[in-house]
Amino acid sequence: MNAGDRIVRGILIGGAVGALSALAGYSSNMFLAVGAGALAGFLAGLTHALLDKRRKNNNRN
Repeated sequence: MNAGDRIVRGILIGGAVGALSALAGYSSNMFLAVGAGALAGFLAGLTHALLDKRRKNNNRN
């Protein structure tokens, strides 16, 4: 799985978690909940991709 796939997967999962939290009543604004979840998912996907890249570079040496 490449870095772009990890980031997109993070955005989708984060947005879905934000939507579920809004439906459960934790947030009064659906748009903000989905946006915050998507932003968190983007950062998680980016972090995961960067750590995976670093692990691959360390294993080659």
